[in-house]
Amino acid sequence: MLSKKTNNADVSGYCCMRFPVTDLKKSVDFYCNVLGYELNSADYSFGEAHVSLKNGNGPGIFLMETKPEDITHLKFVFPHSFWITNSARHVTMVEMLTNDLLALHERIKQAGARIDNEPVFTNEFGYFTFYDPDGHYFRVVEERGEYFNLKQRIRSTLNRDLTEHENQLIWGICEKASVEQQKFLSSIIAEIRGS
Repeated sequence: MLSKKTNNADVSGYCCMRFPVTDLKKSVDFYCNVLGYELNSADYSFGEAHVSLKNGNGPGIFLMETKPEDITHLKFVFPHSFWITNSARHVTMVEMLTNDLLALHERIKQAGARIDNEPVFTNEFGYFTFYDPDGHYFRVVEERGEYFNLKQRIRSTLNRDLTEHENQLIWGICEKASVEQQKFLSSIIAEIRGS
């Protein structure tokens, strides 16, 4: 194995994800009108569309129209059981964040997409899983609780997204702090933002 000491190449980010789909127009409709993505470009004669989040976060998704027989081949290479562990538990390939889990769940359900697990809520987050029209498996998460409230307030005060390191620092503070201490930090940040 080549060591880091002799080679300085690192993955520095994501440029896109590519999903094979059987009906490009149907998939564009689902991603844009149900999930809330924005259509950046589409070439229906070529069979490819590029969608991305409206806020610009994360990599874009290229939806690539593929013949059903090629999808069958792709499923042979990456079968849906690829997402199932020995204990028959699904392993999510893509997780999405939402600001309103129940509303998005209802929209996805009304669109006829298959819901795998109904919404579940804990003190810190809520989630559910579903399949898109071509069987791609997703988990949708809504962040909740004091840690996420504090993170949102700091992000809003700084007027930028937090780095992964900053997120880890906040998580570390919240892990050690009581709920009362977390609420106190949150109120201080709200006062700073107000002045």
